[in-house]
Amino acid sequence: MHFQYVPYIWPLLASALVTLGLAVYALCHRNVRGALPFGLCMLLAFLWAGSYALEKAGADLTTMLFWLKLPFISYAICPVLWLIMVFLFIERERWVNWRNILLLLILPAITLILVWSDYPFFLVQQNIYLDTSGAFPTLGKTFGPWFWVIFGYADLINIFSMVLMGWSLRRKSLLYRRQVLVLFIGLGLVILQNAAYLCGIYPARHLDLTPVMMGVSGLIIAWGIFRFQLFDIVPVARENIIENMADGLVVLDAQNRIVDVNLTAKTIFGNTSSQPIGQDARAFFKNCPAFTAVDCETEKLPGELVIEKDSRTKIYEVSCSPLYNRQRRRNGTSLIFHDVTEQRESQARLLEQQRSLVIAEERERLARDLHDNLGQVFGFINVQAQAIKRELPSTSINGASDKLGRLIEVTQSAHQQMREYIHSAKDIAAVEKDFVAALKYEVARVKKQTGLAIGLDISDDLPLIRLKPAAWNHILSVIKEALNNIQKHAGAKNVSVVIKAAGTEFSAVIADDGRGFDMARLEKRPLEGLGLSIMKERATEMGGQLRIDTAPGKGTQVILRVPLHREAIGADDESNAGR
Repeated sequence: MHFQYVPYIWPLLASALVTLGLAVYALCHRNVRGALPFGLCMLLAFLWAGSYALEKAGADLTTMLFWLKLPFISYAICPVLWLIMVFLFIERERWVNWRNILLLLILPAITLILVWSDYPFFLVQQNIYLDTSGAFPTLGKTFGPWFWVIFGYADLINIFSMVLMGWSLRRKSLLYRRQVLVLFIGLGLVILQNAAYLCGIYPARHLDLTPVMMGVSGLIIAWGIFRFQLFDIVPVARENIIENMADGLVVLDAQNRIVDVNLTAKTIFGNTSSQPIGQDARAFFKNCPAFTAVDCETEKLPGELVIEKDSRTKIYEVSCSPLYNRQRRRNGTSLIFHDVTEQRESQARLLEQQRSLVIAEERERLARDLHDNLGQVFGFINVQAQAIKRELPSTSINGASDKLGRLIEVTQSAHQQMREYIHSAKDIAAVEKDFVAALKYEVARVKKQTGLAIGLDISDDLPLIRLKPAAWNHILSVIKEALNNIQKHAGAKNVSVVIKAAGTEFSAVIADDGRGFDMARLEKRPLEGLGLSIMKERATEMGGQLRIDTAPGKGTQVILRVPLHREAIGADDESNAGR
């Protein structure tokens, strides 16, 4: 082989170096989607530029003919590799399979067979001669019929690649749009240059600048690599993200039609076998009456969706977000359904465990009260009975009768306390489950037994979820004890029970218009104030305070204050405790 110096080889060699560098970089990142076919494409571009440079540097016909054939490898296969790269970049991997690849390579394979066979080569290029009319000798030639077949095929593939990239431009974020635009411009320059050469619309008739343009295109793509992280940050198809979301997504347009729905939402509403796009929202939500009235202007929706499916209750949190166009006019609504079934079941189990613990603690407290409080009563009865026995022979019947009267009163009180303890032990679970219902039942019971006019006022915004479950039984027991004291001692006609919460405090106020009493006197007689001391103990166990405002002839107010606890266990379960 003989070579000569030709100035034209320098841009070709520069292009070869650029494309080789791109090939090495892309192949080093071959695990990134699309990088492997791009690297192979740049490697073939390096072969094209290098072999074309050696062809132009050839000093005789034999040398030029040898290097003339090598660029056909790149010319035939590069468009196929570029198309595969575009398929992967826009996430159409299912189109990249061996069947499609082999089909795409049929014409390139025929072309290479024709090029490297001596006789059929005339189908690709004809009338090859050494043209010495210019500043340096070059090959003169005309294109055979098969060349125009492979040229049309290559351009068809390149145009299809550009159409795919143009289609993806409208669906990507700004960064991904810039990445695609870089690839779009790079391929477009090569197509335009090659078409200009083959159509003979520029002066250098025997000089093909396409390999040089491959280098320029490579430089643009190299800029895209470092500026927009091409092949480092690869776009993930939005439709794949939405379709594989764990949450259900339904999007409505201004006419209340379904414009987007993912697989999870179809599963939730039982529409997996149908195509709901374009369907009226009422038809889509037909199995969920609470959502049949949903439309684009909907501001409030049920916060939860409960569906019975496969003998199991499924619970979904529902969030609604308005959608606006560029003029800030509302043109749609998105609904997201988040499955909270397991979370609610866990909350229910945790709450049930806490309730069981509360019941166990209350029973233990009742046993302690029976031992301490009733033990004191029975000790008092024993002392009084022995005193009466000693004094009966020497004292009058009236004196003994007074002591017996006190003994009977204390005994009856002890009996009443015992009944209340038993009743309280039975009602612990019911109180924890539904405090308000238990309170209303207790008030109704007292009204029926005594005929008292009892007013019950429970604030509507009572944030019951803020109270620990253990508090409910203590609060009801305090109220019951207060009502019991009114019934036995106050002589009242009207009673009010006010339950409310404000700020960080829960309060219960039990007031009557009875005779009242002297608090200082009662504190000196512990046995008579046993019920009040138990009420104070309960308030202390809750971290609260109990205050009694009373005076003889001015009625009584029992005021219970309990701090609110913000560590809610579950809004749904605990709010049920207060309904």
